[in-house]
Amino acid sequence: MENKTITVVTPTYNRADKLHRLFQSLCGQTSKDFKWLCIDDGSTDGTEQLIVNLIHEQRDIANGILIRYIKKENGGKHSALNVAFREVDTELLFIVDSDDVLTDDAIETICTDWSQLINRDKLCGIGYLRGYSEYSRIGDAYSADRFLSNFITERYNKGVDGDKAEVWVTEKLRGFQYPEVEGEKFISESVAWIWLAKQYDMFFVNKIIYITEYLVGGLSDAGRILRFKCPHLMAYGSLMTMSREFSVKIRVKEALLYIVYSLFGKQTMREILCCRYHVLVLLNIIPGYLLYRFWKRKYLL
Repeated sequence: MENKTITVVTPTYNRADKLHRLFQSLCGQTSKDFKWLCIDDGSTDGTEQLIVNLIHEQRDIANGILIRYIKKENGGKHSALNVAFREVDTELLFIVDSDDVLTDDAIETICTDWSQLINRDKLCGIGYLRGYSEYSRIGDAYSADRFLSNFITERYNKGVDGDKAEVWVTEKLRGFQYPEVEGEKFISESVAWIWLAKQYDMFFVNKIIYITEYLVGGLSDAGRILRFKCPHLMAYGSLMTMSREFSVKIRVKEALLYIVYSLFGKQTMREILCCRYHVLVLLNIIPGYLLYRFWKRKYLL
C-alpha cells in the first residue's frame, strides 16, 4: 500500500447495514490521503463479505480507497483498538465508528492543520468537534478556536462536554494497550487519551469534521449496568483519573466510582485500599460503599 498520512480506524460488530454509509462518506473526501482499517470484532452478519467486496471494487478504481480488513474474536471495542494501535502504519490515527460519517473536507482539514503545526514531536494529536450536522455541534465548543492545550485540562478540568473528534499520533500510542479481562467488553476510550495527556499536549480546533447520531441525556440505566458488569476495566479507568493532573472534584468522583466498581468486582476492602491513591480512597470509603449498596439494590445486581 502506498504511503498515506492518516488511517481511519473503524472497529465494528454486526453493523454491516451501517458500514456502507460510512464508506460513501470516505469516498466523498476531498483528500484521499488516508487508508481505511476496518477491524471486525467477531461479526456474524455478513460484514466480512461486505468489506471484501468493497476492497475488490476499490482496487479497480483509479485513486480508490485503500482498505484493510482484520477479523478477530469478539472482545469489545477496546480490544479492537488494541489491534489498531499495533497495526496502523501511518503518522496519524482517526477512530470513526461504523454508524457515523465524516464531513467531505475532514481528511483535508486534518492533513492541512497537522502540516502547519510546529513542534509536532511534542504533541499527541488534534481535537476537533462532532456534530448532529455540519452546522450543529454536539456538546460544548472548546475554550478557543485554535490553540494548544492538554486533553485533561480542556476536557476534564474545564468541563468541555460532549463527544469530540480526536486524531492521534500513531507512534505516541504504540506504548499503550487497553487491559483485556475475560468476560468484560467495555472500558472508556478516554483511558488511552488520559495516558497520552500525562505525557503530551495537543492542538484543539473548533471545527466540526465528524457527524454522529447522538442520544441526548445522561448515562442510561442500560449503560450504567454495562459498566457494573465490567468492574475491573472500569475500576482501572477510575484509577487513571485520580491522579493530581485532575481537579479535586473529579478526583473525588472517580474515587467514589473506583470503590463502587471494585466492590462489584468482588474486591475486599483491604484490596481496595491498597491502590496508590489510598488516602483519597480511604476518605471516600463510606460514601462509596453506600453508593454501591444503592446501585446494587436499584439494578438488582
